[in-house]
Parts: sequence; structure tokens; C-alpha cells
Amino acid sequence: MATATRTSISSTPYREGVELRIRKHIPPEPFGGGYRSVPRRKVGFSQDATSVDLDRVAFALENPPLETEPPAGEEHTFTITGSKTLRRWHVDGGDKAVVCLAKIYDGVYYPSENQDNGWDCMTLADADYAIEAWAYETMQPVEGVGAKLVPEYYGAWTFAVATNRPGRRRWVRMLLLQIVRGETVLTKTRKATEDDAVQQPLLPDQESRLRVLRDTLEADISIFWDAEVLQGDLSPRNVMVQPDDSVVIIDFNEAVVYPFHYRPHPKYDGAAGAHPLPPSPISRHWPFAPGAGNFADPWNPWASWVPQSWLENPELAAEWLLETWGSPAPGRYAPLSDYFLNHPAHAQRSKKIQAALEQLGRKPAMK
Repeated sequence: MATATRTSISSTPYREGVELRIRKHIPPEPFGGGYRSVPRRKVGFSQDATSVDLDRVAFALENPPLETEPPAGEEHTFTITGSKTLRRWHVDGGDKAVVCLAKIYDGVYYPSENQDNGWDCMTLADADYAIEAWAYETMQPVEGVGAKLVPEYYGAWTFAVATNRPGRRRWVRMLLLQIVRGETVLTKTRKATEDDAVQQPLLPDQESRLRVLRDTLEADISIFWDAEVLQGDLSPRNVMVQPDDSVVIIDFNEAVVYPFHYRPHPKYDGAAGAHPLPPSPISRHWPFAPGAGNFADPWNPWASWVPQSWLENPELAAEWLLETWGSPAPGRYAPLSDYFLNHPAHAQRSKKIQAALEQLGRKPAMK
């Protein structure tokens, strides 16, 4: 996420009251990983994160963001009216102002280099921008997903900022999104933390937390199946809980946007046993949390949110999955596969779980 300052550069053009002139921009296609090959030449960047402003800005000038088509259309006034990501912009040159969340992909404020893939700061910013822009471009028009399960999308934009080199400006990309009211699950958890320990009585009640978890898993599957975008980082920091307790999934810079990916979406992949309905949350999350690792793992990002009894007895997490989605509305999810239902690991589960699985089609154990 480019809105966070990741270097020690002291000055920033993104201060309250600053006005920028922005134009619509067509983002480049995603690249790297399962996407097309990296379109940028690899550039060594020897300075570390304590580089002075001139060095980082000079690097950005020498290695500008990827260009597609020249920015076109009418310019708009973009005024920073809040801290970090809160921005204000004027629609169609009129008097009406809309308050948006701006995600700015400025390589100057990225790490100088990614140690895993060797990408420099400008390549990292381009990669985040390309993936997230096309994720929102793909999700926005999908009924039931755009502006409901994800923030409303107001497009990709570009603007120029002045530099300390006479007559030189550098270009920066950004997305404008709906400001989602509410708090992330992570924020709610941190508010309940005292002396580095989560105080369970300070969290929302268990019924509310499980409802959020249920809605999160269902939203993730709807986005994955209906919009053909896999969010890829379903962490508590990326799940917003609105005042009415509905959830919105945010941050898609690590997403798999299947229309651009080398792998076909599972619903088209006949070799993988494609099915017209989305997978059940039972098989998709059995018996794990939506983040990395098992519920019983205290390092799991959702460990503080789920019932503490699940940490002591993961069987309870499996029981919750079966109770929640064991009798789905007809036509909502694909039936559980024979492979899943009859997996040998289920033989180690409780009799209650085995009985529930048998009701869903598991072959009874041999007497």
C-alpha cells in the first residue's frame, strides 16, 4: 500500500491543503508472479532506506512509472483535506465535492528494493498499482460485489508533482475509492488489547464476532467466484466492519485477477473438475482460519477474534463450519467432493464431526 511512508524522506508532497491536478489514467496490465513478465528493466539501487531526498527523487525521475496511453480527459482539482489517505476531489469540474480514500503508489516512499525478487521501488509501486487497479476494474461492475463487498471504485488517476530539480516534475499514480465507514477487525482487536494481551471482555460479543467471520468467508468466496478475483490476503487488517456490522473487503494489491493470470479460473478449469457453483466454505477453510495457519496457532492473525475454546480444541472450529454451511440454500455452493468427504484425515475427527460429514455424503466407516 503506497500511502504509508516507508523511507526516512523528511518532506512529502501529500500534506493537508495541497492541491493537485489529476487526470484519468489507464493502468498497465498486472505483471510478475503468475502474470506477464516484468516489463521494466532491472535497475540496481545501491542506496539504502536512509538515502537523502535528492537521491530517491532522482531515481524516480530516471525510472518513471510505466506508461500506457497518455493521460487524457478533463483535469480535476484534487485537494488533500485529511491525514494519510483522506482526500477531496471535485467531480467533472463542478461545485460538488466528494470525499474519497486515495491510494497513492509513489515509488519514492516504497522500500528501495524487495529482497525476495530484487525489484526496485518504482517497480514495486507499478506492480501494486497494476494489480489493485485491475482488481477494482474487474470487481466494480459485478452485481453484488462492486460497491457492496468491496469499496466503490472511482477510477485510476495520475498527477505530476514538482521536484527540487528546476523544471522537472515526476508522475505518480493513484486510485480513488469510497471511504468505508467503520473499523477493521484488527483495529477492534487492538482496542481490546492491554499489556500486549487481548482482553476478551473488551471485544465484541462472541456471536457478533462469529457473524463477522461468517460474512467475511462468504464475501471472499463471492468475490472469488462472481468477480473472478482472489483477494489473497484475508487478514483482519483487510476486513472492514461497518456500523451496521456488514463487512467490506479491502486491499487487493496481492490479488489474483484471473482475467490476467496464467491459471484459468477454477469454474472454467475442466481438468480440475470445474463446477458451476462456488466451493463451500467448509472445504475451502477446513479446518483453518481465513488467514495463514491453524486456528490453534497463536500466531494466526484471527486467533484473538475466534472463540478461545477453538484454540484449545480445533474440533470446535470444524463443528462451526459444518453447522454454518452444512445445509446451504439449494444452488448456493457446490456439493462437497468425494475426495474431501472421504479424506483419511477425517477418520481422526470426533464422532460428531464424522456423523455430520456422513449426512453430507461421507461413506460410513467400516464396522
